[in-house]
Amino acid sequence: MANNFRIVCLGDSIVWGQGLLPNEKFNTLVQQALLPKYPGGVTLESVAHSGAVIGATGASGTPQVGEVPASRLSIIEQCDGYNNAPDNVDLVLMDGGINDVGVASILNPFSLIPRLSQRVQHACHDGMVVLLKKVTAKFSKPSCKILVTGYYAILSGRSDPVGVTKILSLFGIAVPDFLDKDLDFINPVLDRCEAFYKDSNQQLKQAVVDVGDPRVTFVPTGFTDANSVFVPGTSLLWALDLDDDMSPLDPAAPARHPLCDIAHSDPAQLLDRELCYRASAGHPNVQGAVQFSKQILAAIP
Repeated sequence: MANNFRIVCLGDSIVWGQGLLPNEKFNTLVQQALLPKYPGGVTLESVAHSGAVIGATGASGTPQVGEVPASRLSIIEQCDGYNNAPDNVDLVLMDGGINDVGVASILNPFSLIPRLSQRVQHACHDGMVVLLKKVTAKFSKPSCKILVTGYYAILSGRSDPVGVTKILSLFGIAVPDFLDKDLDFINPVLDRCEAFYKDSNQQLKQAVVDVGDPRVTFVPTGFTDANSVFVPGTSLLWALDLDDDMSPLDPAAPARHPLCDIAHSDPAQLLDRELCYRASAGHPNVQGAVQFSKQILAAIP
């Protein structure tokens, strides 16, 4: 179709739009914003899903789609398996790296930050370089724009401490009795979130530079510490209800719940199942998706 503009999305839960309804996701917002420029239409295909790793050294487990977190299909597998005329795609929206690092590794204050830094470099630089070489070869149209979105600080010094301890408890991370909750426990968690935010963006930007393809651009989120989880009034991320059940607040939660039951039916998978129920926590909410779309649109000529 004349003047048809094609968008393809690859990546993890952020590009998938965890917790959001289809019309709220940032890729849909980008599609809608571009419609006036392309009378022939703007098509959108997304093979991103929750939990996807880049998978530069491979990925294991049962592939999942959509809201249920799983490492597969890896983002490399998403790219390799895409066969709908990739040489005629105009825009690729993609991300990757946080699941290779591991959210639990980012939040765990008992791990050393130098070790976190090494994990971030391995995933967000080394792994992203491998992925980008595949993406640039697959989507070979000279005018195709490839946008790599960055990450943000999940928690910050402006986050409600009660919320911080509750979200950590989901990952089995609790305050030992001999530690001061704020100074010795929460503050190191916040430091690690900030370290991941800064290091991941730096490594992703360097990966884009090292691949050396002018079609590839790094797009920062533009989020600040005021936009982290559990920051009253200004958070751009889904939180959890601070009740005893820590109920998820996203509109996709009711539909996600039975899918989590199916994917994690083994009693030994109780922790994974509980995390799956609340998988939206820490992901862009409706306003966060709007912010992402603005950053992306600003990067498109």
